[in-house]
Amino acid sequence: MTAGISGLRDVWRGGVATWECDEMGHMNTRFYVARCMEAVAMLFGLAGLPRLFAPASETTVAASSMHIRFLREARAGTSMHISAGFTAIGEGTAELVAMMFDSASGDCAATFRISMRHLAVADGSMRPWPEAFASRVVAELTETPKLALPRGVGDLPATTSASGALAEQFALRQLGQGAVPQQACDPWGKMLPQAFVAAMADSVRNIITPLRELCAHHSERNGPHFGAAALEFLIRFDDMPESGDCWEVRSGLARADSRTMNIVNWMLDPFSGCAFGTMEVVAICFDLETRRLLPIASAAQAEMAGWIVPNLEL
Repeated sequence: MTAGISGLRDVWRGGVATWECDEMGHMNTRFYVARCMEAVAMLFGLAGLPRLFAPASETTVAASSMHIRFLREARAGTSMHISAGFTAIGEGTAELVAMMFDSASGDCAATFRISMRHLAVADGSMRPWPEAFASRVVAELTETPKLALPRGVGDLPATTSASGALAEQFALRQLGQGAVPQQACDPWGKMLPQAFVAAMADSVRNIITPLRELCAHHSERNGPHFGAAALEFLIRFDDMPESGDCWEVRSGLARADSRTMNIVNWMLDPFSGCAFGTMEVVAICFDLETRRLLPIASAAQAEMAGWIVPNLEL
C-alpha cells in the first residue's frame, strides 16, 4: 500500500531514462502511458488474473478511455513508482485509478483514470470476469483521489462525433499521418495505447508549435526558453487500428484562455473516415528556465480566437 492513499497498492517501480525525455527536458507523455500499462498488468495479476497481455492468453483487457493529469515534471534520472487500485467493476468492465510518484520526494507526478473491458482474444467479444477475480476486486474497491479528478476537460461524450466527413466540414488541419508498425501493437495486432498517444503527440506538435510561437510573439518573456507542456489528456479508444493500417490525425483548437489551450484531435482511417480514437489535450506555455507556466497575453488570445473551431469535441 502507498502511505496516505487507502486502497492503492504499488504496481510499478523504475525511473526516467534520458532517451525518454523530449525537447522540453522532461519525460514524454508516451512513456507515462507505457509505464501505466505495465502497472495495469501488475494490478490485474495481483488481483488474480496474471498474463492477460501474454500471446497465449484466451482473454485480455483493453482500455476504452483514459484520463491523465500531468502534475509535475519527471526528468531524466528521477526514480518513480506507480500505485493503483480498482474503483468500480461491472459484468466485464472495470474502472481503475493509478498515480505516478517521484519516489524520492513522494510528490505525485501524474494521475490516470482508466476504463477497461475484458475481451475474448478470438473474436473481441466482451467476457464476464471470473467469479473469484470479481469477488476479490469488490472487496478491495477504493475511491478515486480528488487529485485524479478532471480539471481542464469535461465528461467524455457517450459516442464519438469524429469522422472524415465532419473533419472536412470543420476544416480540421491534418497534423499527422502514417501507418501502424507491428512493434506498436499488442500480441493480437491492435495498436497499443502508448503508441496511440505517441502518434497523437507527434501530430499535435504541428499545431502546438505555431500556437506557442504566436503566444511568444505577444509575451514580454519570449525567446528560446518559451516552451509548451501538457497538463491533461482525455482519450477515447474506439476501434483501434491494426498492424499495417494507415491513419491520419485531424485537429483543431477548441478553446483557450489566459492559462490553457484545449486542442481536440481525431485519429481517423484516411480511406473510410471512421474514427480509431480521439484525444483532447490541455496545453500550456511553459518557461524552460523557471519551469513554470507562462500566461497567455490578451493580444495572443484575441489572435487565437480565429483558430477556434466551434462545437469541436471528442
